[in-house]
Amino acid sequence: MKWVLIAGVVLCIFIGSYFAGKMFSTSPVRSTQNRRNDTVQSSSQTNSSSESSRSSDSLDYNTITPMQTAAAIAYYGDHDVQKGVWKGLFSSYSNLEIYQEDNADHLNVKGRGNSWILRPSNMNGGAMAIYTVGSDGEVAFYNANTRNEDKDKDPVATANLRDIIADINNKGAAGQIKDKAQHIHLQSKD
Repeated sequence: MKWVLIAGVVLCIFIGSYFAGKMFSTSPVRSTQNRRNDTVQSSSQTNSSSESSRSSDSLDYNTITPMQTAAAIAYYGDHDVQKGVWKGLFSSYSNLEIYQEDNADHLNVKGRGNSWILRPSNMNGGAMAIYTVGSDGEVAFYNANTRNEDKDKDPVATANLRDIIADINNKGAAGQIKDKAQHIHLQSKD
């Protein structure tokens, strides 16, 4: 009877340890698999959200707004042209004003027509950043002031708007352009 009792206890220990081992060994596997699945789902959600944020944080030549165009040109003038009034125009002033001129007679550039004047808000007279955009997307950058505004002048730089947009997207600065566009105000020139 003593041997039967010992055999029963040993058998219970083996059976208990078998089920306990089975329970503990499958539980971590399941939780590891669940963690892997969660990680894969989280990773794919992160990738899709970063792709959508990348596309929303970029500029497109075909859908860019007029104020975003002005902001992009001011950014490029500040960071790449860096001559005269263009240097610091985008980065040094929180608000800009833009004026449209009906002609660009004194600006020596192909595709004459409209010209645009950018200047810091509440600035009277002095230096003016003037640009034109041709039908082919060619942007011409000019420095002018109230004394030489009506004299013939050559651009200080030219660039294509498509290249400007690509440069901004490559630098990851599209968000800055969209923000600055909110702070550019169209004015009528007196």
